Amino acid sequence: MSGRVGDLTPDQAATLDAFRTAVDDILRPEHDDYFLLRYLRARHFDLVEAEAMLRLSIFWRKQMDVEFLREDYEPPDVIKRYFPGGLVGHDKEGCPLWIVPFGCMDIKGLFHSVKKSEFIKHFVHLLEKSEVDMKNQSEKLGKVIETHSVIFDMEKFTMKQLAWKPAVDMITQLVAICEDNYPERLKKIYVINASKIFPLAYALVKPVLSEETAKKIHVYVKDTWKSVLLEDIDPVELPSHWGGTKVDQDGDPRFSTIIGTGGFVPCSYYTAPSRRLSAAENLKKVVIEKKSLFPVELKIEKAGSVIRWEFQTECYDIGFGVFFRPNQEELTPWNQDEELISIQRVNCQLVPEDGMVVCEKLGTYILMFDNSFSWCRSKKLMYQVRILPPNSTSQESKPYT
Repeated sequence: MSGRVGDLTPDQAATLDAFRTAVDDILRPEHDDYFLLRYLRARHFDLVEAEAMLRLSIFWRKQMDVEFLREDYEPPDVIKRYFPGGLVGHDKEGCPLWIVPFGCMDIKGLFHSVKKSEFIKHFVHLLEKSEVDMKNQSEKLGKVIETHSVIFDMEKFTMKQLAWKPAVDMITQLVAICEDNYPERLKKIYVINASKIFPLAYALVKPVLSEETAKKIHVYVKDTWKSVLLEDIDPVELPSHWGGTKVDQDGDPRFSTIIGTGGFVPCSYYTAPSRRLSAAENLKKVVIEKKSLFPVELKIEKAGSVIRWEFQTECYDIGFGVFFRPNQEELTPWNQDEELISIQRVNCQLVPEDGMVVCEKLGTYILMFDNSFSWCRSKKLMYQVRILPPNSTSQESKPYT
């Protein structure tokens, strides 16, 4: 049995019923059996793990303000111009089809031009665009469409694009976002024009791929992929550059009005050091010694308050995470600080890091800067933390002092 609607074993059907009951408090009307089964399949019908996965994903969506990213997000100009790829059409079964000229992506140039958070926001915006398209296709075709496919064109790809550690870190984080929050959405990945160095690049990201995702990746070297694409995709859905018949209004074979072509990011987009942080006032500076942590603790007394942060280092990366500690009267011997955002090394020496967390519970929120991994270098950190009141529609916030 596939574990899909209409194809469940008795045990799988019983697990689905139990799952629906366990997460009833967070379900919305659109969270049907197709939705629930994607999380169950992702966790091999382990009820406890599937529930944990779904609850974390719902929390992540709230923190990311995914509804805003889907409906109203406007990416920075440099991302509009130089982030490659686009939703170009559909395969023969009606599933959304993306084409990403990954080999033409100037990762380092984009990293020097926008904050990491903007990278992630744009990526989530694209994922949500695919979600909307699947819903529309389901209504149009009268059948459930719940997967999409991606063509990664590796033409012009060099190992230099992934040999840079910040690039690897970002790509693995984007993969984790897909795995954790959009489970069982991937139908197939076509990697075309793969050169001899592709296996080296693939080895860098493979550790974060689930076994099921890895099985859906199909790699083709030059001149072997066109017939494969046409087996799954009608020519009218493919730009002529990729073996189809589709061109845009100007006759462009790459259909670049829809598919971003990437390209070298001009240095004029790079973020100048003098304007890297959004504001100089209320900026705090601290030196975090080698092999040490630097916590910033904030007492939140109104549920729904929002903590915003922004920081950068002078020369080297730093670890960053967010934790929650209940009020003293709620503490028990078994209480531990709850991890809201796991500590990850951030390349904020390139562009500032920023983010936010919605404080659903009262207590102490801890922004943890981590230099414990560095045995020889202290780090010069500049940071700013602001607290927004609950239900505030204003962008104004008070700085943490």
